[in-house]
Amino acid sequence: MSASRTATAVLCGVQIVDVMGVTVVVSALPRMLSDLGASPAAAGLLVPGYAVGFAALLVVAARWGDRRGHRWVLLGGLVTFAVASVLAAVAPTTAVLVAARFLQGVAAAVSVPNALALLTREAGPDRGRALSAWNACGGLAGAAGLLVGGLVTDAVGWRAIFWANIAVTVLLAAGVLRTVRRDCAGGRAQESFDTRSACLQVATIALVVAAADAARHSGVLLAVLGALAAGAALLLVVRERRAPSPLVPHELWRRPAFVAGLAGSFGVTATTSTFIVITTVHLQQDLGFATGSAGLMILCFSTGVVVAAAAAGRLLSAVGATAVLVGSLAVIGAGAAAAAAIPEVVGVVVVGLVLAGLGNGAGAVAAYALGTEVPDDQQAGAAGLLNTAAQVGTAVVVAVGVAVAAAVGGGATLDARSGAGVSVGAAIVVIAAVLVGRARRASRSSVPAG
Repeated sequence: MSASRTATAVLCGVQIVDVMGVTVVVSALPRMLSDLGASPAAAGLLVPGYAVGFAALLVVAARWGDRRGHRWVLLGGLVTFAVASVLAAVAPTTAVLVAARFLQGVAAAVSVPNALALLTREAGPDRGRALSAWNACGGLAGAAGLLVGGLVTDAVGWRAIFWANIAVTVLLAAGVLRTVRRDCAGGRAQESFDTRSACLQVATIALVVAAADAARHSGVLLAVLGALAAGAALLLVVRERRAPSPLVPHELWRRPAFVAGLAGSFGVTATTSTFIVITTVHLQQDLGFATGSAGLMILCFSTGVVVAAAAAGRLLSAVGATAVLVGSLAVIGAGAAAAAAIPEVVGVVVVGLVLAGLGNGAGAVAAYALGTEVPDDQQAGAAGLLNTAAQVGTAVVVAVGVAVAAAVGGGATLDARSGAGVSVGAAIVVIAAVLVGRARRASRSSVPAG
């Protein structure tokens, strides 16, 4: 294997570990909560915790690499991921585990964009093939995490997931040191990013997720955190407008296709993540499936993702990205609605999972196609925002879905019907947002010049 292909394999390994970090705990959630003496409602923190950390730094992590060198920043991310995995493996309480998951998400946010920057450099003329491998690894990692988490938990316990993370991360760091060439700060090394905007972004995301989770505790707490989140968001908007080097170029917000892609990225991930978390708990706690068996059941969702993603290119050419996105969200909503209607019938739940997987696979591709209809010099920023929207969608709507399901279930269990119903509602809201944006785009383009 050539040096560039070896480096590509190592960097794709970073993508696998970080993406799998999102899904590998899903099948193990009931066992984790039981071992730590937590209620099922705590699932509303364990999954979003990683997503919040991931979303918070994606936009700025690549700039750190520009200024300090992508290789060193990537190694720092891998070391942080290993430290967080140790903390998770020995976590004595749910609070410690949530903190460890958040730190893992931060490490993933630092690692992924810098690994991608190095991948495009190392691949040279094989850049297209390397990017295809990168995307394929991300899709497979998300699917494999659902299965691996369940099987490992059944065989040796959920803490083994995090011990294995440490070993794999050490191997990846060694591989980066051995195969990836050193890099210096690039042409944007002297370009600063606004620290206040970065801090406000982190605060806004954290407060939004905290407010969503507070819905299961207290209406007063929800109102207070919601007001703080709104205030932080307002400050972020004001700061971004005034900053000489904003986190998000102003031109992006004036592109309707980009905004539609952003909404789609949020919605596709939010709806399916919520449905999968609720269904995983439902399969084990209500229908009596073992952890590994539940993971195998969820695999039908992953199969749908792979099949639809492979066919998405032809669909985009035939009907356009907006139609594919809207149709995909409708399919996800239909799958969740079916499972919400008859959650006690396993066959219906399986059909719902397959439909959700098909919608996720095609919808994610369509959202990315819309969101990257931008000039070349804005591609990196657009891609970072699309990923951020996806992680925020996971964090917020999973927290809301679990809070609603826990409230209806009385706290002792999660009500599958209401939890899946949150996914249906989210799908409807995002479809409406995309269609309204499309109508505005059409009306603007129809206005005659002059």
